[in-house]
Amino acid sequence: MINKLRCSPLLLYAAEAANAAAGTLLTVGVLFYMTHRFGWTARENFAVAVCQGVLYVFGALSAKRLADRWKRIAALQALYAVMPLLAFAAGFCATSGWAVPTAMIVAVETGMLGSSWPLLESLVSAAGDQSQLSRRLGWYNIVWAIAGAIALALSGAVIQHLPPWAFFGIVAAVQLVAGAMITLRRILRAAAAPSAAFDSGAGKTEPPVEESAAGRIRLALWLSRISLPSTYVIIFSLAPALPTLDAIGKLSPTLATMQCSIWFAARAAAFIVLGNTAFWHSRPILTLYAGVAMLTGFLGTIVSGSLTEPGTGVGLGAALFLMAMAQALLGLSLGMIYASSLYFGMAVSKGSTKHGGYHEALIGLGQVIGPVVGVTAQLIHPNALWPVAAGISVVVTATIVTATIAGMRIAGSFRALIRN
Repeated sequence: MINKLRCSPLLLYAAEAANAAAGTLLTVGVLFYMTHRFGWTARENFAVAVCQGVLYVFGALSAKRLADRWKRIAALQALYAVMPLLAFAAGFCATSGWAVPTAMIVAVETGMLGSSWPLLESLVSAAGDQSQLSRRLGWYNIVWAIAGAIALALSGAVIQHLPPWAFFGIVAAVQLVAGAMITLRRILRAAAAPSAAFDSGAGKTEPPVEESAAGRIRLALWLSRISLPSTYVIIFSLAPALPTLDAIGKLSPTLATMQCSIWFAARAAAFIVLGNTAFWHSRPILTLYAGVAMLTGFLGTIVSGSLTEPGTGVGLGAALFLMAMAQALLGLSLGMIYASSLYFGMAVSKGSTKHGGYHEALIGLGQVIGPVVGVTAQLIHPNALWPVAAGISVVVTATIVTATIAGMRIAGSFRALIRN
């Protein structure tokens, strides 16, 4: 058993699950928390999300510097030592009724989360043979997606039934678990024989790919990298809006977060399929199709969640059903784009922390743009979500058009693009 833990990424997956649970609570669950505890509206939620996005980008781009200075394991240990302290501080502020200091601490901790993800991604990518990279990244995506979906679904019960400090106490607890998993892995690796080491990425390498296959990989990487920020534009413009949708406002916090975790569950389902298949490796055009589906799912979620407003004549049950269908489409498309970006980027860079930092920085870029559009729309039309939906639609449509043009240039023509 010990040898298996030494030579497999199981402990990394455990740390990743804990990190995903904490990250989901701090970036999505906290918006329901602030709405319920402090009566915040979409405007305040968008403002917090902007601060989180800016610090997330900074944290992601700092990951390589941390890895170079302290090595990946030591850097993660340091992060998991500090982040629980911030979570405890946020819990103290929330219990004291200090909304703004609570939000500020959460934003700082989100930035530190931005540093942790590239380190974990590169460790998982380097944890074995290059030929098994797709399988490892498939499991990596599945683990964090499932952990995030569960954390969001259950967060409402914590918000509704437990004291104010409990939400952040859970964040601190799971981060301590993540730190313990990383420390245990370091101890086991130190006791392992040199031949068992895998952090360096030693092992079999993939055979040289044909020129046509290399061209598809390059095309897929560019399409997914251009599209990736738009997924987080969607996520972090939708997340601040969800607690304020009329249909969600009619539910208790317990039921609200369960309803709003459907897109997280659908994303996890997409990762399960993509992680166990390879058909999408040779079909870069699927990324563009996913972008269109993503925008459709986003608009469907906003519109259906608003159908219970006075004068619409739509019942709560029907609105929630339509919202669930839109969320399912959204989650599946998000999974497709994210998996493509991570897989093709790590395949090209052979699992480097630097690429992991770029990947997370692109996420942070979307995490900034989405809330900026949202808070701007709220300043122009307070308490109205249709300007947010319109602004996000323009941004995402521009991204899809840009990705299409870039794809045509790489593939040679539109016809060649859609055949890929």
